[in-house]
Amino acid sequence: MNFYADGNKRQTLMSHIDGVKNKAALFAQNFESGAWGALLGDWHDLGKFTTAFQRYMLEGGTQVEHAAPGGRHATDQFEDPLRKLALQFSITCHHTGLQNSETLRKRLAGAARLLGEAIENAPVELLSRELPDWPVWLIPPTADSDKQQLDAWKKSMEFWIRMLHSCLVDADWLDAERRNPDNPNRPDFPTIIELRDMLDASIDEKVSAAQKSNWTPVNEQRKEVLDACRNAAISEMGLFSLTVPTGGGKTLSGMSFALNHAVENKLKRVIVVIPYTSIIEQNALVYAEAFGKNNVIEHHSHLASEKDTERNRLASENWDAPIIVTTNVQFFESLYANKNSRLRKLHNISKSVIILDEVQSLPPKLLYPILDAMRELREHYGCSIVLSTATQPALKERKTFMCGLKEVQEIIPDTMKLARNLARVNVTWDTDGVTEYADIAKRILEENMHRVLVVTHKRKDARELADLLPQGTYHLSASMCPAHREHILAEIKKKLDLKDVSLPVRLVSTQLIEAGVDIDFPVVFRALAGLDSISQTAGRCNREGKIVEGGRLIVFRAPTDPPAGVLRLGKSITESLMNATEADGVACCKDASLDLSIPELYNTYFRLFYSGIQLDGAGVQNARIKLDFPEVAQRFQMINSETYPVVVPYKSAYDKLEIIRSKFKPLREDFRALQPFIVQIYSQEFEKLCKAGAIDSLHEKAFYYLTPPFQQLYDERFGLVITEENLFPDCSVLVQ
Repeated sequence: MNFYADGNKRQTLMSHIDGVKNKAALFAQNFESGAWGALLGDWHDLGKFTTAFQRYMLEGGTQVEHAAPGGRHATDQFEDPLRKLALQFSITCHHTGLQNSETLRKRLAGAARLLGEAIENAPVELLSRELPDWPVWLIPPTADSDKQQLDAWKKSMEFWIRMLHSCLVDADWLDAERRNPDNPNRPDFPTIIELRDMLDASIDEKVSAAQKSNWTPVNEQRKEVLDACRNAAISEMGLFSLTVPTGGGKTLSGMSFALNHAVENKLKRVIVVIPYTSIIEQNALVYAEAFGKNNVIEHHSHLASEKDTERNRLASENWDAPIIVTTNVQFFESLYANKNSRLRKLHNISKSVIILDEVQSLPPKLLYPILDAMRELREHYGCSIVLSTATQPALKERKTFMCGLKEVQEIIPDTMKLARNLARVNVTWDTDGVTEYADIAKRILEENMHRVLVVTHKRKDARELADLLPQGTYHLSASMCPAHREHILAEIKKKLDLKDVSLPVRLVSTQLIEAGVDIDFPVVFRALAGLDSISQTAGRCNREGKIVEGGRLIVFRAPTDPPAGVLRLGKSITESLMNATEADGVACCKDASLDLSIPELYNTYFRLFYSGIQLDGAGVQNARIKLDFPEVAQRFQMINSETYPVVVPYKSAYDKLEIIRSKFKPLREDFRALQPFIVQIYSQEFEKLCKAGAIDSLHEKAFYYLTPPFQQLYDERFGLVITEENLFPDCSVLVQ
């Protein structure tokens, strides 16, 4: 009997097995596990050597299990219970995604009969394989090891299973692709050396042009940052920090370090991990200018439809491209996922330079498993990691922070000197008493502040202050969909670029303006908050250093507190530092106020901050130790899962909605086209909308949208405003 890999008889089963074996072995070789990858490939489809499966595949009918027999064969062939775990999980789960131990046990127990027939039909030489040795870094601890050592090994084992599983899944899918001649070819990309040369040429051209025309002290400091990054790139692989004040040019300089470092150490790719999609879009434009837009792969949920090309989609499936730009959510949730669509890319993270931009934004409640993943990637998977930010968090190991990172090398030779040279802001701490928003508005008008940014704690605060300021005042908050915010930001930037400084450009925003948004105001107000937030806001003030005497940052005590949780904790830590003195080891200015330009201040701040928080509040690590992959994925959620995506009636949103409504089975790009028009709302607001009949859903609640009578809830200035007055307006005034 002939055995086939697919129902169209396009590929023999042995041809497929050999193809998967070779690819999986090649992938796993990047972390000293090539023999393991080969064995996974050999046995992953043993279950297809049964007449029942061949009949099901060729003729249809009741589905027949084909993955578990290979896992059962590993169970029967080998005695070492620990070493064969990886084979059992990866082979058995290569179509379902990684499951838990109990589900695995039941599937293996039920596969005995199918395995018996498969063994009769499979080539004898395929069945006899030796169990590979452990990678040298994964040898189990001795019997007298303490619980801490044993748990650490279990977590490394769990991570290794993920990586092996990724090798098998990607190899299986890639080999299956070649059966169909209609499948698109995988895209080709320039080499790391070619990309390095492109970037160096682009940067050198920009520097040369600036030196001939508008060279400024800020440009000089950016050049020093670039030189430091290029000089440090020859270092051996490791953990690095890139501490550069906002506006210091770390986007291109960091990439220059990464590419030169990758060339020096023969690494395969650069992965830039960014907390917010707004920064991704901004940085991707910068990278595209240097490399060409086709050579920068963006992988995030808010990808614009014009960027969602076949080339980008294919490379996003397994990250087989030299430059990947993605989000914290996509990167870290993939590391701890259990679904194959996300796990598939993991093996391609090995042998990479990973830039964690705005690293202070990592969620504290998941910091322990995040740091564990960073340590694994660095120590066992050939990665160099760059912690990039203006406000470097205290992530290094210490007695009170044993989960911290070891041997982190700073790229900038003198961070204090750079911070002083790039200081462009004079800070006023107006925090003795509460300042009402009416007083802020009055001060802005009395002092004739034509160009001013105010950052508040909450959306309601931003609306209140914007209403108190003259007509034409801009507003930004997460109540507005991304397309709306992008339009407003573009309009603001255009006006700020005009030479007529008397033209009013006033903006009231929530904290979403803080990190990475390239915008420049001479005067900025910031409600008292966490020190990192205040510093990031300062980065929107005199960003280009055009005001020689320095911009103005006014920190005030708002009438409301930040939202409960980490934001409120951050504010309380800042207040405790404000009450400290230099005698307490806190860096202060001459007037005893906090000096935002001193890097060590942020180390102190984050030490206090992390001491007040549970760094594995979701219990991810315990689930990892139990090899409960679905539970780990459920617990490791970087975004509040109690939010709902609502499509709002902004510009062409509802036209796109109608296109989806008219289709029996909408395409992926149809849903992607709606991403710029979605506002995430919390469960409490969602319930209000449901009770009022204000929302409906399409295609099995894939997303929600405002129903026609309630489309007015989306305001052209403030976005989606959900209040009792808006939902249930008083119509009595209309009755005569």
